[in-house]
Amino acid sequence: MVSPHSPGLVNLCLSLDGSKPISQILNFEYRAPSVHNSVVFSEDKSKWEEFHLQMRLAYLLFSTSKTLNVLSSKVSPAKLKEAKKFAHKTSNISNSWAYLIKSIEDSRISVAQAKDGLFELSLKNTIKEWLLERVLEGCKTTEYDAQGLGVIHLCAIIGYTWAVYLFSWSGLSLDFRDKHGWTALHWAAYYGRYGHVLCCFNLQFFCGCPASVSLSVLNKMN
Repeated sequence: MVSPHSPGLVNLCLSLDGSKPISQILNFEYRAPSVHNSVVFSEDKSKWEEFHLQMRLAYLLFSTSKTLNVLSSKVSPAKLKEAKKFAHKTSNISNSWAYLIKSIEDSRISVAQAKDGLFELSLKNTIKEWLLERVLEGCKTTEYDAQGLGVIHLCAIIGYTWAVYLFSWSGLSLDFRDKHGWTALHWAAYYGRYGHVLCCFNLQFFCGCPASVSLSVLNKMN
């Protein structure tokens, strides 16, 4: 049995009287106890949950890409015109890249913030391209992930308010329901994403919604 000791190197050998070694002296290292995984997980639980949602969103975007369909089909002039309008409205995303690069060059943000910014901006560009494919195809419905949520629902849960504008400009319905009957606004209110909720209000989200939907969402916010 080895008695407790502060971290560091100690000599280890055999001795009859506790002071004179009778064997080869070896180095033995006491190491600080590692933090239990459950403690680390508990501290970063919210970050892991957000990352898991981001990963689900990214997988859904890449696994439902329609690039090959668009390239192999003939796009009508009307759809091409709509796609050009959408591309023009979302052209400001390129300014976000310039701002992020400038912030990094001027050391105005930390490495962690830079990585988060890069990841979110990459998702924003991917969603833009994903929506553009659907504009070109004239597709008015979107796909679900394994848990029954669509892109707009995952964006609402994470708190990506900018996704509301992208969907609105694309012509896809903000009232698109998941497999459980919830809209993006339901999820935004449920998770307390009030910026996302107010954004939906500004876009007059409730204009075509049943009163029961509006009341249920408002009740969750109160």
